[in-house]
Amino acid sequence: MPDPVAGFGEVTLRIAYNGLCGSDVHEYFEGPTAITTEPHGLTGCSMPCILGHEMSGVVVDVGGGVDDLALGSLVSVEPIETCGSCPRCRHGLRHLCRHIAYHGYNRDGGGLADLTVVRRDMVHVVPTGFSARHAALVEPMAVSRRAARRTKALAGELVAVHGAGPIGLGILLALRAEGVAAVAIDPSPARRAAAKALGAIEVLDPTSDEVVRALRDMSDGLGVAATVDAAGVESAFQTGLRSTRPDGTLVVVAHHHEPIQLRSGSLIFGEVRVTGSAIYESDDFAWVIAAMAGGAYQLTDWVTTIDLDRVVEDGLEPLRAGTTNKVLVTLGGEPA
Repeated sequence: MPDPVAGFGEVTLRIAYNGLCGSDVHEYFEGPTAITTEPHGLTGCSMPCILGHEMSGVVVDVGGGVDDLALGSLVSVEPIETCGSCPRCRHGLRHLCRHIAYHGYNRDGGGLADLTVVRRDMVHVVPTGFSARHAALVEPMAVSRRAARRTKALAGELVAVHGAGPIGLGILLALRAEGVAAVAIDPSPARRAAAKALGAIEVLDPTSDEVVRALRDMSDGLGVAATVDAAGVESAFQTGLRSTRPDGTLVVVAHHHEPIQLRSGSLIFGEVRVTGSAIYESDDFAWVIAAMAGGAYQLTDWVTTIDLDRVVEDGLEPLRAGTTNKVLVTLGGEPA
């Protein structure tokens, strides 16, 4: 590929690390799904596309109109472009834009490359001393932080997190940073171990443990304050309905690939609030960066790095099998 060149209002980055996402796994093995086969209405981009939307990089060039970024700055990328004119954008719901485009799916370029070009408003400069690995994790952890925030759980309360993959673990970390206790539920021993290491007060195996009974026992029989479905399987959703307290919240952040069976009585007689959580707002990015700078996000026990030429064998395939957790692909690595 030719080296990309920054245009007006744009920034050229030398990528340090790019994280692999569950969406990348689906795109590689089952796609195209997010990648558009016809020109995207906002960007004009279509297949083929360089994957990668969880990235950190160093500013190596700027286009016209960009005068507030120093060359050499380490940044995290908020990889969404929105139209700014649809009703959702006009009402402050930019993250739900009807015409949204994602860098790495339907914008030219992507994080699995040496260089990429993004708009200035997609760049967040991170504080001095921030690692490039942390900077690459800001995007998925912002997804997690929004899901944690939508539980509306308060310090001292208990939340159940179904699915201890990267987003589930990020939810656990975001809750912990706010003083909220979490139980992690996942069939993978490796993922349960990671959740325990990151501060889950208990881990449960849905294939062998009586999850509903266990969660009710932990909450004086009432049910947990909130549940997050970060697993994307119906059993997690149904268990969440049965184990969340009345007037509690069930947040769905994982995509379900099959329809969910739902009886009206499950909502009427439990009065559980069911809602979704879509990506993040810029405030979530800022919160995660500040929390990381304060030491709230350790990298041991759940983050691994691999080389680009092993992206399928050591990244996408293990993620598909659920045998690994967060994977960062090394491009330039930590800046000198």
